[in-house]
Amino acid sequence: MAGHGTVGRPEQAARLSKLSVILTVIAGAMLLALLVFLYVTVNFEVQQSRTDRGFATVSDYACRELERADAPVGIVKEYTFTLSKELEKDTFLAFYTVHQYAEIYIDGQLVYSMKPSGNSLVKTIGSNWTMFPLYREDAGKEIRVDIIPVYESFRERAVEFLIGSRLSICADRLHHDWPQLLLSVMAIFVGLLFASIAVYKLFNKRKDSGLLALGLFSAMMGLWRLTDMRFTPFLAQDKPVFLFYTSVAMMMIGVVPMVKSVEDQLNRRSRRILDWYCIAATSVCIVQLLLQVFGGIDLRQSLQLTHLMLAAGALIFVGNVVYDVVQFPQIRNASIARKAPLILVAGVLADNVVFYVRGTSSGLLFSLMAVILYVVIIGADMMFRYIQQEKQFVEQSHLLAEQERQLVESERQLMESRISIMLSQLQPHFLFNVLNSIYYLCKENPESARKMVDKFSTYLRNNLDSLDQKTMIPFRKEFEHVQTYLELEKIRFDEELTVVYDIQAENFFLPVLTVQPLVENAVKHGITKKRGGGVLTLATREEPERYVITVTDTGIGFDPAHYMDDGETHIGIENVRLRLDHMAGGRLTITSTPGVGTSAVIVIPKKEEAKA
Repeated sequence: MAGHGTVGRPEQAARLSKLSVILTVIAGAMLLALLVFLYVTVNFEVQQSRTDRGFATVSDYACRELERADAPVGIVKEYTFTLSKELEKDTFLAFYTVHQYAEIYIDGQLVYSMKPSGNSLVKTIGSNWTMFPLYREDAGKEIRVDIIPVYESFRERAVEFLIGSRLSICADRLHHDWPQLLLSVMAIFVGLLFASIAVYKLFNKRKDSGLLALGLFSAMMGLWRLTDMRFTPFLAQDKPVFLFYTSVAMMMIGVVPMVKSVEDQLNRRSRRILDWYCIAATSVCIVQLLLQVFGGIDLRQSLQLTHLMLAAGALIFVGNVVYDVVQFPQIRNASIARKAPLILVAGVLADNVVFYVRGTSSGLLFSLMAVILYVVIIGADMMFRYIQQEKQFVEQSHLLAEQERQLVESERQLMESRISIMLSQLQPHFLFNVLNSIYYLCKENPESARKMVDKFSTYLRNNLDSLDQKTMIPFRKEFEHVQTYLELEKIRFDEELTVVYDIQAENFFLPVLTVQPLVENAVKHGITKKRGGGVLTLATREEPERYVITVTDTGIGFDPAHYMDDGETHIGIENVRLRLDHMAGGRLTITSTPGVGTSAVIVIPKKEEAKA
C-alpha cells in the first residue's frame, strides 16, 4: 500500500511517523508515572470512630443547599434523615459519590469524612462508594450527610442513600454492571492476546506493529470501561483516585494505537495526516498532564478538551478512510481493514454523546461492543494474513534449505574440480623433473640412471592410484610416496641431500599430496640452492587432540614477506592449505629465516579422521 499517494517524500513520512510514536511514548510514560504515583499515594483521608459490626435496611431523606466558604465551589448539599427505631441489626449506610467529598454526622457529631489528603496533587477523589457502618444503638438518631461537590458541573448531582448489607449492595451493583464488566474483561484479554502474539513475532524477527497497536488499543479500551463503572470501586475501595485517572488516561491516549493499528492500510497522504493528528493529540495530552502537576487543573476539568480531540480525531479518521476507499477501490485486500474502524469510531462517539446527555458514562456499552466487534474483525483479518505469512515463511524456509543444500553440493563439486586441476598441474611437473634427471644421468652415470628408472617405475606403479584419490588417504601411503620421491632426488643430488625421518605417529589420514609438495619445495628451493646442500627432516607426532607433521630443512631459507614472489611456489602452498582446510579441518604454518632454513608444520585435528 505504501506505493500509492503522492504527498511528501518517503523520508519525511518516516520521520513524521517516528515523531508521532515518540510523542505517544512520552505521553504514555507520563500517564503511567501519574497512575503509579496515584496508586502508591493516599489521596484522601477517612476519619471514623466506628468499626464494621454488621449489615441491614433502607430509609428516607431530606435535602437542602447551604453556602460554605471552605467548599471547592462554595456550597454544600446537606442531606438529613432519621434512622428507623426498628433497626434490629447492625447495617451500613451506603451512597455513591462522583467528584464529591462527603461528611457524615450522627446527632451533630462528625463520625466520617472523605476528602483528598493534604499532600495530594489532585482535587477530586473520583467516584467511590461510601460504606458507613450503623449500629443497633443508632436506631432513632438523626443522620446528616454533607455532600461537597468538587466542580460546578456536579452541583446539582443528586445522591441516593441506601441502608442495607454490604453484600446485597455489591450484588445489586454487579447485577446492573455485569455486561460492561464482561465486555471490558473480554477486550482486555483479547488485547493482551494480540499483543503477546506481536511480541512473539518480534522475538522471531517478524515485526508486526499493526497487531501490537491493535492489542494495546483493545486492552486500553477495556481498562477505560472497566474503571468507569460503579461496581469496580467495590474491588478497590481504597483506590478511587487511581481508578478514575486510569479511566481518563486510557481515553486520552487510546486513540493513538487505534490509528497506528490500521495506518499501514491507508495511502501515504492519509498516513501523514493521521501522524500529524497523533502528534497533536499526544502534545495536548502532555500539556494536560503538565497542567495537572504544575497548574492545579485536573484532568477532569480539561475533559472537554479530551472529548474535543476525540471528536476531531474521529472526523479526520473517517474522512481519510472514506477518501482512501473512494480513491483506491482497486486495493481490495485491505478493504476490511480500512472500513472496520468506522464501526469503532461510531461506538466511541456514541458513548461520549450519551455521556453529555445523561451526565454519566457508567453502564454505556456502545464503545465496548464496537471495540469487541472491531477487534474480532481486524484480528481475524490479521490472523488470516499472519497464517498466510507463516505458510509463505515455511515454504521459503524449505526453499532456502534446498538452495543451501545445492550450494553445499556445488561447493563440494567445485572443490573436487579445483583439487583435480591442482593434481593435473602437479603430476606433469613431477614427471618432467624425474624424466629430465634420467635424461642427464643416462650420459653421465648410466648406473644411477638405471636405479632412478627402477625407482621411478616403482613410484608410478605404487602411487598412480593416489594421484586420482579425491578423499583422504592413510599417512603411510603419503609417506611411501615421499620416500620414493626423496630416493629419486637423492640419486640426483647425492651428497648434497641428507634425509632424516622421525616418524612417531602414522595411524591417521590426510589429503593426498599434502606432504610431498612441502618436501619438494624444501629440496628444490632450499637445500639444492645452498652450497654444500643441507638436511631435510620429516617428523610426525601425536598429541591429545591432533597430529602434527613437520618438514624442516637447513637450506637457504627465504623472507616470508616475499615468498609470494614465486608464483608457482605460492600456488602449491595455497593448494595444500586449501585441501587441508576443506578436507581435514587442518592448517599449515610456514616459518623461514634467510640463510638458516625453513620449517613447515601441518596440524590435523583428530576429530576429522572420520571424514576419511
